[in-house]
Amino acid sequence: MEDGYSLLDSTMYAMLVRLGSHKRQIAAGLEELGLRLGQELYLALLWREDGLSQSALAGQAKVSAANVTQVLHGMERQGLVVRRRDDPDARIQRIWLTEAGRALESPVTEIWRAAETAWLSGLTPTQRRAVELLK
Repeated sequence: MEDGYSLLDSTMYAMLVRLGSHKRQIAAGLEELGLRLGQELYLALLWREDGLSQSALAGQAKVSAANVTQVLHGMERQGLVVRRRDDPDARIQRIWLTEAGRALESPVTEIWRAAETAWLSGLTPTQRRAVELLK
């Protein structure tokens, strides 16, 4: 480009590269639990508020309804969640954790905590403070 900008020199690319190994660490830990990367987000939303509607889950995950439907099918087959029609409004499907889904909260949280701790340990105090501002 004329202005000398290169994605390879961008801050975002540097962040993605630094986070890549930690993403692989998370994915490997989740795989040991029988999960695929991304499923933990839906679980975490349900751990915070079980019984979300499918549309609320999509909104909070910032994904399309079609994406939620696809992921939930897999999670249902794994026995992690069940979908039930809402009693007051049968047009709404609510997503509920099963015991197996609830049981994953601690191990999944620890996988993420370990990866975050490892990533943050490689940052300077100034960098850590800047990252905290992103929350």
